Amino acid sequence: MHERTPSPDQAERLRKLVIPPKSVPEHAVGLSVSPVSAIDRTRSSRIARAIAISSGKGGVGKTNLAVNLAVAFAARGQRVVLLDADLGLANADVLCGITPRATLEDVVSGERTLDEVMVDAPGGFRLIPGASGVSRLADMGQAQRRNVLDQLLALERTTDVLIVDTGAGIGANSMAFAAAAHSILVVSTPEPTAIADAYGAIKTLVARGCRDGLGLVVNMAANEDEGRAVHARIDRVTRVFLSTSIKYSGSIPLDPALTAAVRRRTPVAVTSPDSPSSRAIRQLARSLAGESMGGDQADQRRQLHHESNHDQRKGFLARLAGLLAAR
Repeated sequence: MHERTPSPDQAERLRKLVIPPKSVPEHAVGLSVSPVSAIDRTRSSRIARAIAISSGKGGVGKTNLAVNLAVAFAARGQRVVLLDADLGLANADVLCGITPRATLEDVVSGERTLDEVMVDAPGGFRLIPGASGVSRLADMGQAQRRNVLDQLLALERTTDVLIVDTGAGIGANSMAFAAAAHSILVVSTPEPTAIADAYGAIKTLVARGCRDGLGLVVNMAANEDEGRAVHARIDRVTRVFLSTSIKYSGSIPLDPALTAAVRRRTPVAVTSPDSPSSRAIRQLARSLAGESMGGDQADQRRQLHHESNHDQRKGFLARLAGLLAAR
C-alpha cells in the first residue's frame, strides 16, 4: 500500500500486473476519451487522483456526497469523472436525472467503447454508470481484459479527479474499490447504527493497509459540533483497538435543499449552490485539494495529485486490477 520504489510507465506497470506482454490492439491506439485543450494536454501525463466514497451501511447519503463532490471539483476547474461502483444499487444516474443508454458492462462485453458509455452530468462532470463490470476483470480473457484496461487507463490520463462511489458495507468488491483509491472518505450519520457500521468499514480498510488517506465525513449533522463529536467517538475507538487515527474531513448539515434536490433528480450543488450542504461540500473539496495550504491553482492541482494514500505514479486501475486478481 505504501510502495515508494520507482515505477515504469503506467501502461507497462498495469500490463505486467495483470496480463502477459503483448502488442497493444490497434483499436486502443490513440483512444480519445474526451476533447482535451492545449492546456489540458500538459496535464495528461499525470494519473487521476482517485477518491473513494464509502460507508458501512446504506442510507447515509454516500452517493449524494459523491455526486455533489464531483460538482464541487468540476467548479474548481478540474476534469472530473464519477465512477458508479455501487454494485448492489448503482443510482448515481438517478440523482443526476440521467437515463444511461449503456453501462460499463457494455464496455466489458465489447459492445460499446468507454467514450460511448460516459455521459455528461449536471454540474460539469462525466459519469460512468454501472461500473460493476470492473469487478469481472480478473475473470476475463486476456484480449477482453486488455481492451477494457487500455480504455480505462486512457481515461485516467485525461482526468484530474476520479470519484469512486463504492457499494455500502464491507463486501469484497466494495472494499477493493475503496482500497485502490488514493484517498477514502467513510460516510456516517450521527445515528448509533451508522456509527457502528462506519467503524466496521474503517476496521476492514485498516486491515487492508489503508491507514493513510482515510477520512470521516459526518452527514446529516445538526451542526459542526455534532459532526466533531461523532468523529471523536469513532476516532477514540480506532485509536484503542486499531492503533490508528482517522482524520476528520468535515460534516454535511441537515438541509431541506438537499432533500428537494433529490426529488428533482439534480445535484444540490447545482440547484442550490448557496445552501448549507453545498457550502459544506465545497469546503470538503477545498480541503481535499489542499487549498488550506495556500498557493495558486497550479500549486493546489499539484497537491491534489501528489498528496494521497499511495504512490501517485501507480494509478487506481493498476491497484484495483491487482486487488481483484489477488482474490
